[in-house]
Amino acid sequence: MNYWLTNVLIETNFIKEKDWVKGTQTELSAIHIIDGKIVDIIPQQEMTLENENSMDANHQLLLPGLVEKHCHLDKSKLGTPWTPVTPAKNLVERFETEIPILDNLNKSISERANNLYQLEVANGVTSFRSHIDIEPATELRYFDAIVKLRNQVNTPIDIVAFPQHGLLRSNSSQLIEEALKKGANFVGGVDPYSLDGDYKASLAETFRLATTYHVGIDIHVHDRQEAGKSTIKEIIRLTKKYHMQDNVFISHAFGLNDFVGEERKQVFTELAEQGVHIVTSVPITPNTIPPIMELLSYGVKVHLGCDNIYDCWSPYGDGSLQEKMARLGELFNIKNQEDLTQLLGLMTDGITTLDEHGQLVWPNVNDDATYLLTTANSSAEFVARKSPITASFYKGIPIKE
Repeated sequence: MNYWLTNVLIETNFIKEKDWVKGTQTELSAIHIIDGKIVDIIPQQEMTLENENSMDANHQLLLPGLVEKHCHLDKSKLGTPWTPVTPAKNLVERFETEIPILDNLNKSISERANNLYQLEVANGVTSFRSHIDIEPATELRYFDAIVKLRNQVNTPIDIVAFPQHGLLRSNSSQLIEEALKKGANFVGGVDPYSLDGDYKASLAETFRLATTYHVGIDIHVHDRQEAGKSTIKEIIRLTKKYHMQDNVFISHAFGLNDFVGEERKQVFTELAEQGVHIVTSVPITPNTIPPIMELLSYGVKVHLGCDNIYDCWSPYGDGSLQEKMARLGELFNIKNQEDLTQLLGLMTDGITTLDEHGQLVWPNVNDDATYLLTTANSSAEFVARKSPITASFYKGIPIKE
């Protein structure tokens, strides 16, 4: 693979009018890509080579590829006839009734997972992390189907071995271990305080599995008040104990809202220091979404994920990280060019085109050629206006075009 991407716009700085940033400066460029890497970036007017293999970007903006940090490829009902969410009295009834519903659909798990995968790819996603249910009721059926899909597609899919029914409650540790041996990338978990009933024992086993098999952790914590706070603090403690900085993720983390005063400062500081990442699907229920902008101000790494997309838990979801991003921006009243530009990093694994001062930080020579093309004039417009994505590439290979 050896080609030039020509006539592409790269953001190079902010445009200021006195103290107000009124836009973003761009430069028309040509980018040389070899074997999935960016090997040269030059101004377009210096592109004098003839008969080179090239692709014309037609003056579109270059942005880093989107990263889906939280989806459930095994759960979606996409491609099957419409049905609303069936009633359930509680969380346990919800996940116990989910299995027969999914198994009786007129499309296989492989077909439905591929439908969701293709939907997100069409929305610019170039990398996935998917939680896959593993428990005695399904054993590794769901896991094996998603591994098969992973082996067939051109983008990476990190798999979280996910004990939806509770790691201890469903006695799933051995099955999780089997999945890790077969290539799962993360150990998951759900509300070890309220679901497993012993958050310290549950988290101890989660970290044991992760450190034994040298994988990451991505645990869902919906619990609030003391349950949520205790769980989060124990995750931080174990991250430090086992030196797992930058390998531990807390999805949802609603309980972060319940820390106050000095304890809040201490916990947010420790999340940043220990590299514990937060993943949000941008819920709109009042006082639920974590204080994202405050977390970012402490240096906590935050990511977006679509989570439920037409499944037994929710009839909603369109597979668009841009939609989630715009919603988050509205919820936190983000309006200026600088902050909108930085928000892009929440759906690109932290990569932004410019830093907060307007200095270019991406793309660079030797970066992976994982990118998208959009009609937006800037990252800020892309985030706020959900500008169309016309093409996307993973390590130079076209994913959507």
